[in-house]
Amino acid sequence: MPIADLQTALELVSQNWGAFLADAGMVIVSLVLIEGLLSVDNALGIAAMASHLPKHQQKSALRWGLIGAYLFRGIALALVSWLMHNEWVKWFGAIYLIYLACDHLQLKREMHTEDIASAAAKTAGKGFIATICSIELMDLSLSLDNVVAAVGVVAGSKGIPEELHIWVVCLGVFIGIAALRIVAGWCIDIIARHPILGHVAFVLVGFVGFVMTASLVLESAWGIEWHMSVGPKFAIIVAIVALSICYEKYAGLHTAMYPLVRVFRVLCTAFACTVHGILTPWKLFKKKA
Repeated sequence: MPIADLQTALELVSQNWGAFLADAGMVIVSLVLIEGLLSVDNALGIAAMASHLPKHQQKSALRWGLIGAYLFRGIALALVSWLMHNEWVKWFGAIYLIYLACDHLQLKREMHTEDIASAAAKTAGKGFIATICSIELMDLSLSLDNVVAAVGVVAGSKGIPEELHIWVVCLGVFIGIAALRIVAGWCIDIIARHPILGHVAFVLVGFVGFVMTASLVLESAWGIEWHMSVGPKFAIIVAIVALSICYEKYAGLHTAMYPLVRVFRVLCTAFACTVHGILTPWKLFKKKA
């Protein structure tokens, strides 16, 4: 970024310091929630994929898994400026986030528990090096998820100048990296008490993808430049987390909301199956090759 642009952005911040702190605070808290919950899945996935190895190799696999998570997040951050300023990449990122959520939340899957068991099954019987390679591929995928979601959260902030968006994204993702290191203890205990939080990360990712898609559709189809501001975005993210915990805790709410949740998962299944159908020829081609 040119120094002049950065200086201009800092001058704008100094003129409206309160709005900057409010927006930046809400963005970072939102990213902590999303990054922390996704980091739980990352840590659980690494542990599951290394579980078949001999005890003396499991710690090394976990260590290399965490190193890979840090490395790929760093690489993704290096590309974040390109991601934020290329329209077709934004389209791909937005649709990918929606697909990621729908694939996890669709009806035919017993969510989260099956994902972890599947991760373990895919690496069962593999040697140490092959297991490390599988873990690193998962780290690469989750690093992309995290950075695209972070870009979606910061978009539309009026209190943060556009020139500083990349720095807020970097700060949020670095916090996610720190969360990944401590997640094996505290956060996994929380998910043990509230298993629904294992799914909430994907609901939040899907929400961010939906907002990004809505903004892109309005701009490309009707020339309307719209971004959901940080305040409402933050409020919805917090509401999704709070409502999910209440949904799990109170049987009456679970019963009342069941039809709505069922319809939501049917829609997720339809979207995920459509994407799978589009990708099937490519998968068959890869198998033949």
